[in-house]
Amino acid sequence: MSRMFDEQWQRKRQRKFEAALWWYNAAVKVALEWTDLRRDGKESGAKRIRRHLRGHPAVFHNHYRLNPSNFRILCDELKARGLECTGDVTIEECVGMFLQMVGQAHTMRILAENFQHSEETVWRYIRRVMSAILRMQRDYIKLPGPDAPIHPKLREGTDYYAFKDALGAIDGTHIAAFPDSHEDFKERWRNRKGNMIQNVMAAVDFDGRFVAVLAGWEGSGHDSLILRRAVEQGFTVPEGRYYLVDSGYANTHQFLSPYRGITYHLAKFRQRRIEDRYENGEELFNHRHAQLRNIVEKAFGILKGRFHLLKDMRAYKYDFQTDIVIACCVLHNFLIRHPNLDHDTEQFPEDASSDDDDDNPRTSGIESMAGSSRRSDGERGSELRDKIRDLLWNSRCSDGQT
Repeated sequence: MSRMFDEQWQRKRQRKFEAALWWYNAAVKVALEWTDLRRDGKESGAKRIRRHLRGHPAVFHNHYRLNPSNFRILCDELKARGLECTGDVTIEECVGMFLQMVGQAHTMRILAENFQHSEETVWRYIRRVMSAILRMQRDYIKLPGPDAPIHPKLREGTDYYAFKDALGAIDGTHIAAFPDSHEDFKERWRNRKGNMIQNVMAAVDFDGRFVAVLAGWEGSGHDSLILRRAVEQGFTVPEGRYYLVDSGYANTHQFLSPYRGITYHLAKFRQRRIEDRYENGEELFNHRHAQLRNIVEKAFGILKGRFHLLKDMRAYKYDFQTDIVIACCVLHNFLIRHPNLDHDTEQFPEDASSDDDDDNPRTSGIESMAGSSRRSDGERGSELRDKIRDLLWNSRCSDGQT
């Protein structure tokens, strides 16, 4: 009798368990149908990508911020670097999700609708694409070596020949950020305008390629302090070469800044007549310096214009936000290495400028970056700057343009 009772009790318990499991599965299914936008009967993500690839290149560019030919090259390169997509998700879908996230600033919910996958699936494959792009960093973002050739823009016979040893330009820019630190520490990311941003320092060569990127610095951090941190972390300048920087940095033989208190901004020079443009050699130096250093401003402008997420960042983990910046710089260099009709580059003139300079005060305290132990660096920087000034002014005088 007792044995029969135990069997009935076990069967009853089993039925209750099966009923509970059925209701659980039904609840999960209903929740997915209501919260997961992929169950709306639209075309699959794979079909969507194929349709866009067969369509007009300009339409594809509007969706993914690069052209179909470059998209295929990128997919092949990421696949070669270990990107794997399993199940019913193709490589093209994975890359398309990532490009729409950084290019259009789409949320996971919108991407789930566009590609007909769950938000968890979209997020998982976006992280895979991110990891693969970051593995490209070593090949696409690298400092020039001591044997770096003189850029064609700086060769003899050009207006910039006196700067022939320059490797590029350095500056910082502000990227919207959502720091996940304690409230007391979040104020470090607030700039003078009250916005939460991360300060990104980058070195750019004269082709507009990023050769070094330091992302994730607090918005209140000064550009000169970030440069010092970059040097501590391995940023090197070959002997006899230098980068152009603005007046927010200390002038040294490796980081050449303009003369202070002298006209510098390009707009002010354009307002003058050509014959009255320069009063002395310092103004001529500053104008040529500004024209060359503008390449870093233009690179930042193209980067933010192409990847809208940099201006409308989402509340991801902060490490992921900094990885997004680096990944966008890698893609920027990828598009320069694989040139094609890129609509973004047509939107930015040669004298593009940035408003970020106004966010960091240019105080005299930044001279402490060099410090007493580096006084010789400052002296060598002044000698180099004066030498270039004299070369420019003497060349102008010899041409009868004084």
